[in-house]
Amino acid sequence: MKITDVKVHLVHCPIPESERVTSAAGQKYARQAAIVEIATDAGISGIGPVSFGSASLDLLAVRVIVEQVFRPHLLGEDPLLTAYQWERMYRGAVVRAYGSRGLGVAVMSGIDIALWDVMGKAAGLPLYRLLGGYRQSIPAYASAVFWKRDPREAAAAAQHWVAKGFRAVKLKVGADLQSDVSAVRSVREAVGPDVLLMVDGNMVFTADAAIRFGREIEPYDIFFFEEPLFVEDLAGHARVAEALTIPVATGENLTTRFAFRDLIERAGVDVVQADVSRAGGFTEGRRIVELASAHGVGFAPHTFGDGLTFVANLHLLAASPTGLIAEYDVTFNPLMTGLLQGMPHVADGVAQLTERPGLGVELDLDFVARHPYAGEPGIGWGHAGPPVAVTGPAPSLEAGRGS
Repeated sequence: MKITDVKVHLVHCPIPESERVTSAAGQKYARQAAIVEIATDAGISGIGPVSFGSASLDLLAVRVIVEQVFRPHLLGEDPLLTAYQWERMYRGAVVRAYGSRGLGVAVMSGIDIALWDVMGKAAGLPLYRLLGGYRQSIPAYASAVFWKRDPREAAAAAQHWVAKGFRAVKLKVGADLQSDVSAVRSVREAVGPDVLLMVDGNMVFTADAAIRFGREIEPYDIFFFEEPLFVEDLAGHARVAEALTIPVATGENLTTRFAFRDLIERAGVDVVQADVSRAGGFTEGRRIVELASAHGVGFAPHTFGDGLTFVANLHLLAASPTGLIAEYDVTFNPLMTGLLQGMPHVADGVAQLTERPGLGVELDLDFVARHPYAGEPGIGWGHAGPPVAVTGPAPSLEAGRGS
């Protein structure tokens, strides 16, 4: 089998102003996706998502890198040699031209996932089985309750998702220390003791502020404290993990096993959140999961984005010995409901994988055609500079907004 074509589909779905959400990562204006498609001479094609995270990115850069940089080197290659192709891309182009973090690895991730999709279809097996998976049902949490000025609003939003069947909910924090503590308290009182509750700082805290905040919310039985600090602050993460009884989770903005090795060994985090659509695809994602397992560290991937990112991470979770729970985007997001044919069923807080081969889903090309990308921003700039938001009112994000 040989690769005959590699292309990218770009999708843009505006968010109505009334449905926009804001966190330390910025305000979202649209849901966007970049999907790699790989065709073969066997008539089998595969798809994979390129996750660019909470960044206002020109998606045309993804198309250029995929179709003009990687495509010429992938044409005629065997799509089943996933480890070989990964090394060719990473060592042969990405590190030299784009660095070991960021967009180059994200593009690689989409390509790798598409190759695995081809492999699963060729083998007639769902990817979670090809990866050695042992479960089809994956618990999922509602992501997320975003910044609320009134703690009662946060409590009501959390209650809404619990009423929908979710047994776990995540709350965005980092707007203001005392209102955040009040929101956590209100949410816990509203949902009761049996619902898992996570908090997500989107890297806005200093270590001292994270410790102070963490100690304030320890009585409310927090499942994990996500991204308390800037991702590069390994020493700070170690301080926070040592000081708190709340498990510390991070890693959605990290790529490759090399970065996760340093995070686990030096920072002492409790849960890694590698996203296969950003961290290196299935080829690298399974290495990260095995590394976490060897250190007794949990795995709860970041999947907030498009439906294909969610599905890909479900397959890896199903094969992960320390896999905990999946993130399920409950905000306004047509990319979770209309982008794919065959989207896994999610009910009562549980996602159900199917026995369809590969990823088990297909791209809805009519949906893609109805939602073209024309250079519009997807999100405003997030909080930057010293993380002062924890001691005062929420920072204004107006300066980072696109037109």
